[in-house]
Amino acid sequence: QTDCFNYVRFLQSYNSSHLYACGTYAFQPKCTYIELSGFTLDQVAFEDGKGKCPYDPTKGHTGLIVDGELYSATFNNFLGTEPVILRNLGPHYSMKTEYLTSWLNEPHFVASAFVAESAGSSSGDDDKVYFFFSERAVEYDCYAEQVVARVARVCKVRGDTGGTR
Repeated sequence: QTDCFNYVRFLQSYNSSHLYACGTYAFQPKCTYIELSGFTLDQVAFEDGKGKCPYDPTKGHTGLIVDGELYSATFNNFLGTEPVILRNLGPHYSMKTEYLTSWLNEPHFVASAFVAESAGSSSGDDDKVYFFFSERAVEYDCYAEQVVARVARVCKVRGDTGGTR
């Protein structure tokens, strides 16, 4: 019964006047903007939260907004079986990881961080977003299940539209 409530899973500053918030919305994730001056919710600006927020309030999730773009690590389906690291919300193309167990195998997303690696870079080509998570190891051939800590890195390059499939 309580799983059907709306659990706010993401709340960050979007710009100087608004916050960006995402919640589970009773297993139908939704996101919206909150005006800071009156702390009012923009009722007409609800967006689909798929890929931005998990459906299930018990699933691990992390995200951050960098230069108006949302970078998130969450689950992309109702069952919580399709983990994804995604970039969307901004002016660039929305991009996400492929669903491959060799990339993300039953992950538990913990945190994310933005690192501007070269402060003097005018193009931002060295800037990166890091995701921290644990997952079931697939590289070990053993009978015991091993959970290992991982770090994923996403390069934040202006104009990057991703690679070819």
